[in-house]
Amino acid sequence: MSLRNIKQIKEAEEKAELLKKEAITQAKQIIASANEEASIILDEAKKRAETNRLNFLKNAESEGQKFYDDIIKEAQTACDNVLKKADVNMEEASSIILERIVKTSGDS
Repeated sequence: MSLRNIKQIKEAEEKAELLKKEAITQAKQIIASANEEASIILDEAKKRAETNRLNFLKNAESEGQKFYDDIIKEAQTACDNVLKKADVNMEEASSIILERIVKTSGDS
């Protein structure tokens, strides 16, 4: 083997080592970039999930309030009806009592 061949082999080995180092550096950069991009995507997904959660809670509270209001309205209507019936019954009871008092006083 000639000195020239040895020199060429050595240069080729050095070139191969340099390419290997460059490839490792590029791979590290690609991994770092991918990790950064994944982190950004994850953060965006978390923000969207939080927004969705807040919207869901807001809608649930709104529906719950509407349901509550409907129940209160129905209860108020039922109470008003009971009060009206009580007023009618009170008038009838007053009339009956007054009639008995008059009858008893009139018979004496």
